[in-house]
Amino acid sequence: MLAPNSAEVYELFINGKVVAASERERLERRHPSTQELVATYARATRGDTLNAVQAAKRAFESSAWRQMVPSERARLIERAGIELEKSDNALARTIMREVGKPIDGAMAEVKEGCALWRYAAASLRSLRGELYPALAPGFEGQTFFEPVGVVGLILPWNFPFLVAAERLPFILAAGCTVVVKPSEYAAGTAFQIAEVLRRIGVPDGVYNVVTGVGDEAGEALVESPDVSMISFTGSTENGRRVAERASRTFKRLSLELGGKSPVVLFADADFERAVQAVISGFTYNAGQCCIATSRLIIERSAKEKFKRLLVEQLASLAATFTQPAATEAQHRRVVEFIDLGKREAEVVYGGSAALPYGSPVSPVVFDNIPRDSRIGKEEIFGPVLSISAFNTEDEAVAVANDTIYGLAACVWSGDVSRAIRVAKRIRAGRLWVNSAQENFPEMPVGGFGASGLGREAGTFGIRTYCEVKSMIIRTQS
Repeated sequence: MLAPNSAEVYELFINGKVVAASERERLERRHPSTQELVATYARATRGDTLNAVQAAKRAFESSAWRQMVPSERARLIERAGIELEKSDNALARTIMREVGKPIDGAMAEVKEGCALWRYAAASLRSLRGELYPALAPGFEGQTFFEPVGVVGLILPWNFPFLVAAERLPFILAAGCTVVVKPSEYAAGTAFQIAEVLRRIGVPDGVYNVVTGVGDEAGEALVESPDVSMISFTGSTENGRRVAERASRTFKRLSLELGGKSPVVLFADADFERAVQAVISGFTYNAGQCCIATSRLIIERSAKEKFKRLLVEQLASLAATFTQPAATEAQHRRVVEFIDLGKREAEVVYGGSAALPYGSPVSPVVFDNIPRDSRIGKEEIFGPVLSISAFNTEDEAVAVANDTIYGLAACVWSGDVSRAIRVAKRIRAGRLWVNSAQENFPEMPVGGFGASGLGREAGTFGIRTYCEVKSMIIRTQS
């Protein structure tokens, strides 16, 4: 057992065993605030990654997992969720040390993730095909599902455990095998999952982990012809590169990418609830959230009143904004956008000084955003909110949709019928009416435009990782 402040040492996890990488070079991870060394990871080469792919391929072809009775596979996945929840303190501590989250935020991530494991297990028990008993005289049909094969799962650093939980248990429930490439900034929970799956009896090779950088381990995974599907969560820029490389081998793709999500707020909204939702929507996890609602589009007659309330609430909460950006590059990006915003727009709150990496990035609010400004158009991935005004529903919808992204949106109004009507017109995969950022395993999610491509952009479902087969049967000789 390591001392509380000791650095964890992670190798690779391939075919049910901890193995060393073929090269000695290692990746270091330091706590964003203290710069304490919290972990070192093996730097997987292309060859190491392909070894993991071959282990996953052998495990898939052996049929031990994909042809296991679904109820037994569901039992193991449910047990994994229970065991992970028993380890919630250790998982949360890993997230806290690697990403810089406060412990309550890390624990919330773990709890939400564990619920998805249990939901995946329950979903597997209801997965079924369809029967077409009378296609024509003497003909009937059936549809059924089979696992797609080896899945490459590439994870981000902002929610390392939760994003894995949105995908991994469903990949396994489908009967697929997987090679996980976690972020080089937050890989620890992937290995804690490996230990749980090994302990409960998931066959060797079903779950594999390779740590490394994108242009080595990641590219090998994306380009391998033995990988049938890639699930990638990250920036739109990197997602575009993944899509281009994956297309060479005709892989199925699941991409959850960037967002610039709007909050449309009418003058008759419940301001007390709305202001809390707006603040949480753009500051949660230091703004490092793909569904962050970072554009406030407010009815012009209510703009000044709501803006005053927003500033008052932010000032009263100032001491609670303690989370730093997770990486130095991300800190630099946020600071650069804030500096740009000062030149392009009016500062309503914050932004007085740029603090060094490791310091919390305090919320910043801009008003009077030019329509073509970068701070109003581009994903910043930090606690930065832009405000614009509208006069009519049509104008509100036009501004909300004036983006390449389409991941999430909120609409607030005392007239629920109007709120629903406007929400339906916004091109976004997740919609909230008089609420924000609530998530439930039962609800599928998606994305438009540069927020996601393929059959799935974050959907919590087993069929995403299955091929559908149709069979036509002649029943009469």
